[in-house]
Amino acid sequence: MEKIRVLVVDDSLVVRRVVTEELAAQADMEVAGTASTGRIALDKMAELRPGLVILDIEMPDMDGLTALTHLHSSHPTTPIVMFSSLTELGAVATLEALSRGASDFFAKPGGPGGLEASRHVIRTELIPSIRALCA
Repeated sequence: MEKIRVLVVDDSLVVRRVVTEELAAQADMEVAGTASTGRIALDKMAELRPGLVILDIEMPDMDGLTALTHLHSSHPTTPIVMFSSLTELGAVATLEALSRGASDFFAKPGGPGGLEASRHVIRTELIPSIRALCA
């Protein structure tokens, strides 16, 4: 069975590590690569050929919404899932991401216990969405 190749784009090393660890624990997924900015993600797309991109919004150099526009334009069939503290149901950033071509969105939990809460969201929401989008 071919694994789902995922590119993880987030400026937080901790978030990239947590997402990478959770995806690597799945038998049907592999992390194709990581990027700390939208610009780096764009540069890596042709080389890595991911089946799906997980994208943060707030990043230096090129933010996630700008990167989303470029990614969707150059790779229109690649699903892009927003995973950001700004992407909540009804939030302006979420609506903007969906209008620019995002396939789905999930809110990164913050505050005390945010790391374990993020792992929970990744396991129970993000991973099932990845499977559905790449089926």
